[in-house]
Amino acid sequence: KNNYATAARTSQLNDTAMYFFDNVSKYIEPDYVPSDADVLRVRIRATGIEEAEFKFDKDVFKVVDVGGQRSERRKWLHCFDSVTTVLFCASLSGYDQTLREDSNVNRMDEAMILFEEMVN
Repeated sequence: KNNYATAARTSQLNDTAMYFFDNVSKYIEPDYVPSDADVLRVRIRATGIEEAEFKFDKDVFKVVDVGGQRSERRKWLHCFDSVTTVLFCASLSGYDQTLREDSNVNRMDEAMILFEEMVN
């Protein structure tokens, strides 16, 4: 925990790691049950393409999570056939972080470049 600031930058720790470090004692309890806050802070790096469908009244919405890693982007092209809406999400915490794949590239800058490429 004392080395979190340095380790977060060099080891690519998730931004929620400090929350889990601060609460580690409760996770070893035999009767531990994850709280809503615990569940909301869990992050699993997405690889591949995940799809989910939601029905609202008579409409069906298909949500596709294409993951953000550079290595996954080549798989995206077919996901954009007949798309009517794109919801682009970028992490605000990326302003002072670098990519896993390239430690010389800022995550926020990369997200802005990717967004520009998608909409043009």
